[in-house]
Amino acid sequence: MKRSNVFKLAMALFVIVGLLITTAAVAADKAKNAEETIQGMVEKNDSGMTMIKTDDGKSFMVLGQNMTTMIGKTVKVTGSLSKGKSTRSIMVTQFEEVQE
Repeated sequence: MKRSNVFKLAMALFVIVGLLITTAAVAADKAKNAEETIQGMVEKNDSGMTMIKTDDGKSFMVLGQNMTTMIGKTVKVTGSLSKGKSTRSIMVTQFEEVQE
C-alpha cells in the first residue's frame, strides 16, 4: 500500500473508534440519569421473589439489593426501572425505610 492510503485508513479507524467511545459514554450517562424513585410496600411473591407494591397497585421485582429484612415495611427506592411484557423491575441503587 502507498503511504497515503495507509494514513487514510489509519485516520478512518481513528474516527470510527472515537465515535464508538463517544456513543458508549453518552449511553452510560443517559442510563445513569434514568434513575427514578418509587415508594411502596416490600412483599414476597408466590415464587419467593422480593417485590415492591406501590399505592397505585403496580408491582416491581427488586434487583440488585437483598431487601428480605424489609418485608412488610414501606420503603422509598431509587434505581433504574425496566418494563417487560408482563413484569416490571427496578435495579435498586439505594433505599430507605419510610416512617409513617
